[in-house]
This record gives sequence, structure tokens and C-alpha cells, in this order.
Amino acid sequence: MKSTERHELRRNALMELLRNPRELVRRYGLSAIIVLVTALVASYFIYRAAGAEQRKWQKAWLPLHTAVSQGSQEQLRDIAAETKSDPLVRSWAYIRYGELLYNKSQQPDVFSDQSSRTELLSQAVTAFQDALRLGAKYRSVVGQATIGLGLCYENLGQPDKALKQYESLIAQAEDRFAGTVWLSMAQARKAFLTMLPDEKVVFIP
Repeated sequence: MKSTERHELRRNALMELLRNPRELVRRYGLSAIIVLVTALVASYFIYRAAGAEQRKWQKAWLPLHTAVSQGSQEQLRDIAAETKSDPLVRSWAYIRYGELLYNKSQQPDVFSDQSSRTELLSQAVTAFQDALRLGAKYRSVVGQATIGLGLCYENLGQPDKALKQYESLIAQAEDRFAGTVWLSMAQARKAFLTMLPDEKVVFIP
């Protein structure tokens, strides 16, 4: 039988099936149902997995965003201290806590009170160090916390310690921090401190 004749027979058989829905269902109904059910089950599990990932993200990060937006030191400390939480979340909680303390130390009413200012900056140093301890493998954590430490040391009148922090970032320029804002800040602060090595330098935004 010629191929054209076989093709014509198949086409005629298909047309006959399409004109007879009952026969179509009888022949292929079970297979169609199996395919449909399989597709629905697969879609359900994909949707469920996506929802679980979203819930996981919300549970981990939403409290941190809320604490930052509210400027709550207590909430940030609690999130950072939660040992069962993701280390990355905890690291950023420490960073945001340190930044909050640092920013308070720059307020005019605190700036003139040296003892209160020193206490705030010392607490901020501890927070940034804790962030580095927890998140050493995360570039964003290392960059942000190291710059935070450097600024705190500058404000504490310890330029040598500040330079050490900035130089630690610069030393990793090629393999870790190339093209980042942290590298740019470290280079700028180092240049400024090197220009005035004998001065007590206070960072000015």
C-alpha cells in the first residue's frame, strides 16, 4: 500500500472518530483522564511548593523588615538572638541593629554627650562583629558589616582599627568585592584617613 493511501486511511479513521464522540471516549477516555489527573496533581504540587517557599520567606524575612521599618532595637535583638533562625537573617538583624545604634550616635543630642555616644558606638561594634561571625560566607554581610565597623572605629577615635577594616575589603577586591559599593567606600575612607593620619576623624556622610 502506498504511503499516500495509508495517510488517507488514517485521516479518514480520525475524522470518523471525531464525528463519533462516544467511540472517541470509549477508545481514549481512560488515557485522557489519566493524563488530565497527572497534570492536575503535578500542578498542585508545584503550586504547593511555590507557596511553601513564599511562606518560608515571609516567616524568615518579614519580621526583620518590620523591625527595621519600626526602628525597634528590641525586635532586632530578638531576631538576631534566635539561634534557630537562618544565619543570613540573623546576620542582617545584627547589621541593622548596629546601624540603628550608629545612627543614634550621630544625633545632635547624643553627639555632645561623649559617654552616651561611646556606649552606643561600642554596642554597634559588637553587633557588627556578631554579624561577621555568623555571616562570614555571605559577601553582602561581610561588606556591610566591615564598613559599619570601620565607621564606628573612626567615630571612636581609633583610625588604625578603622583602616584595618577598610584594608581587609580592599585586599579582597579582585576575588570578592570588585565593582561593589563596599569596595568604593573602603577606598574612599582609607584615602581620607591616610590623608589625616594624626587627626581624630569623625565620619561625615
